[in-house]
Amino acid sequence: MSSKRKVRIEHDEVVGRFARRLRELRVERGMTQADLALRARVTATYLSKLESAGSAPGIDLVEKLAMALGVRVTDLIPTSSLSDSPAVSRQQAQTLFDSLLKKADEQTFALLNPFLALLVESSGKRA
Repeated sequence: MSSKRKVRIEHDEVVGRFARRLRELRVERGMTQADLALRARVTATYLSKLESAGSAPGIDLVEKLAMALGVRVTDLIPTSSLSDSPAVSRQQAQTLFDSLLKKADEQTFALLNPFLALLVESSGKRA
């Protein structure tokens, strides 16, 4: 009798960065894994594996995912750690803020505005 053992493949760090970026873009768009899986024509189980870095996609699937998310392929494949670049951090903040402006309710703005005022004040002190 032969026994099959599951072997966990250790992927390169880029797979983890891809997984985090894929999830981030999906959440920003208000999509569930099932929504994105349907649009990209993969199973939700496989999409879950992609978002947990348990699987590395082929380039053809990266293109399908990008199309389903409405982004460029290059937006899904970070070339370095996201925290390495101030420009990337600025763009992430802008994207998240724009998304919040579109979806937030009055209570969210009531919580957010004092926090933003403190951030503006503290960033002005460093200048």
